[in-house]
Amino acid sequence: MFRGMKKNELTLVRRGFDYWGAFELSKELELVVRQGEPAAVYLVTPEVKYFAIGREPEPDMAGLHIGDVGKKQFSLTLEGAYLIARASDRKKVKVTGQAESLVLYGRDVFGSSITWADESIGQNERVIIANKYGEAIGLGRARYAHDGLFADRVTVTTEADVGLYIRAQSR
Repeated sequence: MFRGMKKNELTLVRRGFDYWGAFELSKELELVVRQGEPAAVYLVTPEVKYFAIGREPEPDMAGLHIGDVGKKQFSLTLEGAYLIARASDRKKVKVTGQAESLVLYGRDVFGSSITWADESIGQNERVIIANKYGEAIGLGRARYAHDGLFADRVTVTTEADVGLYIRAQSR
């Protein structure tokens, strides 16, 4: 069932957006939650929000699934990463065209393929992997802090990529 966000869920979502440098964006969005553990967070229009909340039978889908909120944190989906990458460069790495192709096949990122990285990135932090235009193509985890990201070895582990959708269709 879809419902409005609880205060603690909204706090976790806003903290998540703040981590990615998009706190102001979180204030502008209309969000609903599909109950579950973790609860799925959807971006909706005001009209969809009105029709989705508390309806029987429950709609199958309402809006864009941007993340999941658990008891302690908000985790971003690829759709949420795409939304945030348009608004902020925080915790983002940009890769070359060749590396973009590899990421879309689920491969990790070599430091020599990174063209730009946010200076605030620390070791083991989640990052948005972006193409040369700044569009999110994946989510990953930095193996090193900013200064070590450009070394000639794997420096970002890819955790999710947009090629996942294409690979899932071929099954």
